[in-house]
Amino acid sequence: MVAKLLTIAIRNMRRHLRRTIFTALTFAVAVFIYTVLVAVPLTMDRITDHASKGLRLIVTERNGTRAASTDWSTTLPFKDCDQVMKMPHVLGCAPEISWGGYYRDPRDLIMTSAITADLGTVDTIADYRVPRDLVKEFMSDRRYALVGAGLMHEHHWKLREPFTLRDAEAPSRAITFIPIVELPTEYLSRAFWFNSKLLDVEHFYGSYYADRAAFIVVRVDRPENMGPVAVEIDENFHNSEAETQTNTESDSVANVITGIGDVRTIIYSLCLVVLATVLLIAANSMAMMVRDRTGEVAVMRAMGFRRTHIAMLLLSEAAFIGLIGAWIGAAVTLWVFGGGMSLGKITGGLGYIEVRPSIATAAVAVALVVSLLSAIVPVLGAIRSAPAAAFRKVT
Repeated sequence: MVAKLLTIAIRNMRRHLRRTIFTALTFAVAVFIYTVLVAVPLTMDRITDHASKGLRLIVTERNGTRAASTDWSTTLPFKDCDQVMKMPHVLGCAPEISWGGYYRDPRDLIMTSAITADLGTVDTIADYRVPRDLVKEFMSDRRYALVGAGLMHEHHWKLREPFTLRDAEAPSRAITFIPIVELPTEYLSRAFWFNSKLLDVEHFYGSYYADRAAFIVVRVDRPENMGPVAVEIDENFHNSEAETQTNTESDSVANVITGIGDVRTIIYSLCLVVLATVLLIAANSMAMMVRDRTGEVAVMRAMGFRRTHIAMLLLSEAAFIGLIGAWIGAAVTLWVFGGGMSLGKITGGLGYIEVRPSIATAAVAVALVVSLLSAIVPVLGAIRSAPAAAFRKVT
């Protein structure tokens, strides 16, 4: 009986094909929007969580931020790492210089980091470790770069094929890079590392600012020592030429998002609006569908069909329409955002969004629930009506 009712429900979907198509497309658009919105905070949460596993501290000049990559009044000298390395519980220290460039579109900012060979002292097992032979090769040519998989795929770059980035503040200045390693992990999806000596060769900032970092990365031995080491670093450089402000790496990543407002609340509020809108549209479509089935329901009731059979038939039709549209929307979302995409200037060029199959599947499940909820009221009205009353409505 159940199989026959499901077959009838599928056939009924073709009786008003245009309405079925538009209702399904409504669910497709809703699932697309819902999935993209939900994926933003979930992606950033995964990045923040991964950053907390690195046991790294980010040291910046107290009066500056990482965003001020070319504000050289708020930088730290490379030599600070020598003092940091002498502190207890410190395993590594690496200075980095931030540089913002763009590939083709000036609006698409790509944050890069000029690094030294010391970067190898601050990585962990949780990170992707570049093979030693490639590290040696990387340091042998100033043009070589280590680029995250997200950036590689987004801009269609190929390993060993050179490309040029232009300075975001002075487009006439440009640097040519050759990617030799594609960093595969999600956390490093938008990483872009190159040899810091390349900036000296290109004379970007002048010799006065040589050996000065936008921030310093410090590797600590155990989680319980993160706080004490951060305090010791700031106390050590108190009243120095460049006082420091030390935060955990996860806090630094989280600050990128919180700096643009309460994104999470806004996104979840938009998700509720999307769901409510789809619920109203789907409820209207279902009410029209049930109204068209009034005579059919009366005949089935007169023939002895139970109310549960009729409810299953109508709810199945609603579920099929919702699922078809939801899977279309989920498929499009995975096709567009499955490989990751930059959030652009909204997060300083540091953030990105990636829609995983689990998120798309959850969105399909939500769409199924919404489609069933939209059909409950009209279906209950149909099965509660007496066959005679339903015939009178038809005639």
